[in-house]
Amino acid sequence: MPILESQGYDYFWRPVFDSPPFYCWFIKRDGLGRRTHHIHMVEPDFEHWDRLLFRDYLIDFPDVAAIYNQLKLRLAAAYPNDRVAYTRGKTEFVVRVTGLARQHYHAA
Repeated sequence: MPILESQGYDYFWRPVFDSPPFYCWFIKRDGLGRRTHHIHMVEPDFEHWDRLLFRDYLIDFPDVAAIYNQLKLRLAAAYPNDRVAYTRGKTEFVVRVTGLARQHYHAA
């Protein structure tokens, strides 16, 4: 973790329901303290592992990634100071594409 911390990331380690699996994440902020980068690390059996399927699908299907990018830009403009609303606005897309990714990669 020192490598990321040396690059300006703050490190957080969070137990989930006070028992394994665990995950950690890093946040990098700009000069005004605004979050600009998030890195999440999870164990392979953790429920958030599906997010890697989502990521891989976006990499393999740039047209879908472009749609996601436009959605995120619209939501960021509509909710610049409301992370909950921003996240809520992405949920349907993320759930749908994650389902497509599971099918595409034959994941359980």
